[in-house]
Formats: sequence, structure tokens, C-alpha cells
Amino acid sequence: MGNNILQKAAMTIAMQPTTFKTGSDGFRGQGKVVEGEAKYQVQVIAVRIGSGNGKSKSRKS
Repeated sequence: MGNNILQKAAMTIAMQPTTFKTGSDGFRGQGKVVEGEAKYQVQVIAVRIGSGNGKSKSRKS
């Protein structure tokens, strides 16, 4: 059953290019997959390794 959900997600989730807060780039997508009577919310994030600027943003205290 789990593999079927992953296959449906791979076929239906549209990935959009994005730049993350860390400075890294990649893709993200989200959507819903129906398997029988169950509905699943699916989120996918793909970060390109080494794409960040090496600096993390400082957090406010």
C-alpha cells in the first residue's frame, strides 16, 4: 500500500523551483493523494547539495 501512495505522489505532485531561507536552491511540491478511502497530504522537498552560500541567517534572540 505504501509504495502505491509514493507512485501516485510521484506522478501527480508538481515540483516548483525554489530558494530556501538557508540560501540553498532546489524544488518543492505538495498535494493530496487518495488511496482507497484514505486521503494523504504529501510534501516533497529536494535541496541541491552544495548550493547554499555557507552562511546561515542569524536568529533574533
